[in-house]
Amino acid sequence: MSALPQALPLAISASFYPPALLVLLLLLTGKHPRRLVLAYYAGAAILTISAGLIALALLNTAGLTTQDSSTASGWVYIAIGLLLLALAVWAWRRKARAPAANKADGGAGRGRIAEWSRRATTSEKWSFVLGLVMFLPSPLYLLAVKDIGDSGSSSSSNVLAVLICAIGVMLFVEIPLVAMFVRPGGVVAGIKRFESWLKRNGWSLAAGLALIAGIYAIVEGIDALS
Repeated sequence: MSALPQALPLAISASFYPPALLVLLLLLTGKHPRRLVLAYYAGAAILTISAGLIALALLNTAGLTTQDSSTASGWVYIAIGLLLLALAVWAWRRKARAPAANKADGGAGRGRIAEWSRRATTSEKWSFVLGLVMFLPSPLYLLAVKDIGDSGSSSSSNVLAVLICAIGVMLFVEIPLVAMFVRPGGVVAGIKRFESWLKRNGWSLAAGLALIAGIYAIVEGIDALS
């Protein structure tokens, strides 16, 4: 697990995806928030853990780790880095559109995710589906898995590192979920404060995290190619 100091911050950064957090906040205001959030977390956990382990296996079997080929590994880093830079630009543009989108939202909501979110507030099945959809693997998480694959540690250590990173990706679901059982009375007030902050700053932070990670990945790729 020697790659965890690099991989875990990337995984935690991947946990900050504004739409997934807004869906979580919506579920917390449902009639049965514990059951809804548990279903949401179950969907997120199944997809996040499976995607991480599959990505790790693909890196090893396709010879895309530094141990197998520094050239191939370098190009994988660069590809992920470029994807992250594109993600940073997209998130920044979403930030610029967010105020207008919030005003136009109204009672009807927008798109399929909005409809699923409304259904999820009364259905554990839809909460589970949204957990799957909202936690599709991000480039930040894939970059974390790439760092783990390049660590040269044993297979069992790498699998454990991926599981730890998966927990990091779901951190913002796990914290309120635990709080609902430990201190349920303080959850609602915390939700309202966090929702207000998230609407103001969420996309800016997401763009900044993607930009930093993208530069890191490209530098790693160039270093592997040189």
